[in-house]
Amino acid sequence: MNLFRLFASTRPIGLSSGVLIALLQRTPMLRAVLTVESPLAAPVGNLLRAVLAPAAALGAVHTLAGATTQLVANAALPAKATVGQPFSVSVAITGVGVSFAQSWDVTNTLPPGVSPVGAALSGGQFVINSSSGTLTLSGTPTVTGTFTFTARGYQFTNRSGPVTTGSTSIVVAAAPNSAPTITRSPVAQTLTVGGTLALSVTYTGTPAPTFQWLRDGLPIAGATGPTLVVAGVGAADAGSYTVTITNSLGTITSSAAQIAVNAAPAAPVFAAAPAAQTAVAGGAVVFAVEVAGVPAPRIQWLKDGRGIDGATSATLILNNISAADAGFYAALADNASGVVTSPAAQLTVTPAAVSPVLVAQPAPIVAGIGSTVVFSAAATGMPAPTYQWQRDGKAITDATAAALVFAATAADAGSYGVTATNASGTVASTAAALTVIAAATPSRLSNLSILTSLASGESMTLGTVLGGVGTGGSKALLARAAGPSLTQLGVAGVLGDPQLSLVAGATNTTVAANNDWLGSAALSNAFVQVGAFPYLSAGSKDAAVLASSLAPGSYTVQVGDNAGGAGTVIAELYDSTPAGAFTAATPRLVNVSVLKQISAGATLTAGFVVGGTTAKTVLVRAIGPGLAQFAVGGTMPDPKLALFNGASVKIGENDNWGGAAQLTAVGNSVGAFAITTLDSKDAMLLVTLAPGSYSAQVSAADAGGAALVEVYEVP
Repeated sequence: MNLFRLFASTRPIGLSSGVLIALLQRTPMLRAVLTVESPLAAPVGNLLRAVLAPAAALGAVHTLAGATTQLVANAALPAKATVGQPFSVSVAITGVGVSFAQSWDVTNTLPPGVSPVGAALSGGQFVINSSSGTLTLSGTPTVTGTFTFTARGYQFTNRSGPVTTGSTSIVVAAAPNSAPTITRSPVAQTLTVGGTLALSVTYTGTPAPTFQWLRDGLPIAGATGPTLVVAGVGAADAGSYTVTITNSLGTITSSAAQIAVNAAPAAPVFAAAPAAQTAVAGGAVVFAVEVAGVPAPRIQWLKDGRGIDGATSATLILNNISAADAGFYAALADNASGVVTSPAAQLTVTPAAVSPVLVAQPAPIVAGIGSTVVFSAAATGMPAPTYQWQRDGKAITDATAAALVFAATAADAGSYGVTATNASGTVASTAAALTVIAAATPSRLSNLSILTSLASGESMTLGTVLGGVGTGGSKALLARAAGPSLTQLGVAGVLGDPQLSLVAGATNTTVAANNDWLGSAALSNAFVQVGAFPYLSAGSKDAAVLASSLAPGSYTVQVGDNAGGAGTVIAELYDSTPAGAFTAATPRLVNVSVLKQISAGATLTAGFVVGGTTAKTVLVRAIGPGLAQFAVGGTMPDPKLALFNGASVKIGENDNWGGAAQLTAVGNSVGAFAITTLDSKDAMLLVTLAPGSYSAQVSAADAGGAALVEVYEVP
């Protein structure tokens, strides 16, 4: 069926009355005129008449009295066109059925290069929603052949109302002999390894041309057709592609199509992981990784498993590092195919080099002949300083520890000093004099006092060992548990009704016990003799016992509240032997101790007194982890120990004893139980103390728990 132009007319059109009546008795028909504007268009005036399908099939029909319906074309059909030359066809519809086409659709079977003006392609058809009544097809054909298509004109917009349909063909002839021209060059593409590359070119030219495809300007073997197909492309197939077209009349080369070939998707893989490093504070550190993956993975650096803000490149640079930068560093890499984290690299930060500084100087000592003497010093610096002790300015062989320990003889009297040395320098201590005398009576531990708080129902245990080398006979001992009487010293929240029991360790029998002291005169006299503060009144509910004749051995004092109450209490042990009656053979308190639960953030203070006229060397221990060998549960994991003199000046401290052989040897010599784990976090101090009062404070480095505080005399 042919395309058409329909005219609406009210004037007679020259048909006989019989024919006109016959036509009007039928369903109204349509006529069309095809106007072709082309170099090959037939002369205007050739008419073609045809009858289209009944308009009744097209919906409601508007009829005009006296109208006729004929398909009229003003050019020969099919329409003629030539490859490479402009072409235009206009169609209008009037008359019965569709008096004025306001919308159209055209099948998508037009010659390549030709399309309806103002149309949009939808559902395989060209659609014009609103028109002036005329459908125009135009363009430049690029391919020879016969192309049949159908157009439908609608009375109203949006392809609604009555519709008239017509079909015809456009015959596209080859152009006369001409040099090749390119109407569409190959198009750039991005492919993945293993994919297929397909390039094509649209062209004209007569006689038929030859082709040669090129990559980066070099001919591709066998690529001599209008299309180029490369299956299973690899990275080497990327480049700039062109095609050269040649016939007897000329040669032309297309514009270049850039072809990119990406690797196939792959999860990240670390080719190089960060390396562990040790650096000096204040310096710089560089961590680096190499990671492969498609697409290129993103990187996020982590410290101790947590992301570092802004650290998203393959290299991590840390400047002016400090101890806070120490830790484990790793890189996390991710892309669409997966996530992977590198092995972690440890950064160790050492302090910057610092010359030695003595923070504890050796102190003068007056010692009895044969007694143990400890000169000690402490130095800071980086690296850690080494020590060398001197006597009267001369180096002492093998005296290279922070403490100098020996048994004093008259010949050892002199001036003692130490130097601390590292790579940055040396510092010398002040000189400390050692005076050695023959003392009438040995120095001794004469008192242990524990000021602490007890929870409801809680108790604590003080321990002591009576004896000593070369001693014999019995020993007088005073034990006290004061609560209410502490109020006179300004202490609030005291334990209301303390009670105590003195138990012999060898037989586990109670030697003495007391709830209320009841103002005992014997106890009052004993308080005065040992220098203990007096109780508040005879009716105070403090407790005390005086054991005047104890055999050498171990004893414990157990302190609690008679009514199960809670509050602050001071528990005390006193050597009750009068000073004038004390001789070298009198049993001594060779060890005092307390076992107590200490909460995190709390401190246990153990006070003790060194009596006599000469210095006394003591071993002070704060044991937490070391109690595990005795199946003690809930021990403090890391006790810290600090030692103060009576003026509250810190004279020594220790966190972890470090398994020092010297401490082990002294502990064995005084009968202290061994700490079998040399790297345990127990704390110890070995120190020579002048006569006077001292306090050992124990606290938790982290979590609280049960701790044993001990003070041993070192003969």
